[in-house]
Amino acid sequence: MKKSKVGYLIIAFLSAWVLAQFFFLPAICSAEPAYMITEAELTTLEQNSNRQLAISSQLAAELQTAREQLRVSEQESTEAKKQIEQLQNQLFELEALSKNQEDLLQQTQKSLKTSAPEALREIGMKMDVEKYIRGISYGVSKRIVNNKYIGLRGEYDWKDNQFGMWLTYQY
Repeated sequence: MKKSKVGYLIIAFLSAWVLAQFFFLPAICSAEPAYMITEAELTTLEQNSNRQLAISSQLAAELQTAREQLRVSEQESTEAKKQIEQLQNQLFELEALSKNQEDLLQQTQKSLKTSAPEALREIGMKMDVEKYIRGISYGVSKRIVNNKYIGLRGEYDWKDNQFGMWLTYQY
């Protein structure tokens, strides 16, 4: 009976040991290896961490500035679009007004053509410095374009007993 107790004891011990290996072995195998860092490495890590923190703060400030600039740009863009719309409306109004003025100008020019006489006649007197009448002139002008005339004028100076002819252009 003693032998069987020792055998059971050995079997129980081995079973407990196998179970302990089964449960604790994965934890021991999967644990990361411990790494000891030196003071110089720790200082370098702290400096790198501080630099990254400073860069992160700077980037956050730049991001805030960029967001503010974006907001301002969007407002300016909205205002510019409103101004473009207003200017386009003014342009349309001015184009309509210009068209009306062109029509009125064409009507006025048509009426001037009909109101200007086809031919002009003129009679003139030639005077000298002492305000004595020296001669007389007579001319006829014919309209060629709009209010432009070409004509011929003859004059006679009885003091000098001379006759003269003039070709005239009036505009």
